[in-house]
Amino acid sequence: MQISRKKHHFKFKNKLTWTKHTLKYGSLGFKIIKCICIIDKQEEFLKLLIIKTLKKITNSKGKILFYSNQFYNKTKLPLESRMGKGKGEIICSFSYYKTGFILFELKGFDLIDALKLKTYLNNKKIIKFSLIY
Repeated sequence: MQISRKKHHFKFKNKLTWTKHTLKYGSLGFKIIKCICIIDKQEEFLKLLIIKTLKKITNSKGKILFYSNQFYNKTKLPLESRMGKGKGEIICSFSYYKTGFILFELKGFDLIDALKLKTYLNNKKIIKFSLIY
């Protein structure tokens, strides 16, 4: 499924008291501790890292539910362009996640396996997570 990419202006207010997300489908969830901006390549790397580490940690077959969305596009004009020529070409898409956003949920995994995954991901220093159950 190909999503049409539009050029948006980035209008977002940083609120640190936002805690509206709760678990929807899974029994364990990973909540983001700090506000962060992630580009699409970093998000794909994070998904692959989560899947590979869960295969190493546990033998149980469960589901991983990702709640990621790339709404914003990063644009850049060529080097020697003058003003009034528009916004430029789309380089990559990114998403901005607030504090308290549940990035992914686990369904069918043990709490011990989720704790091991949380410590592994927090040691990688990509994103800091807290565990919700």
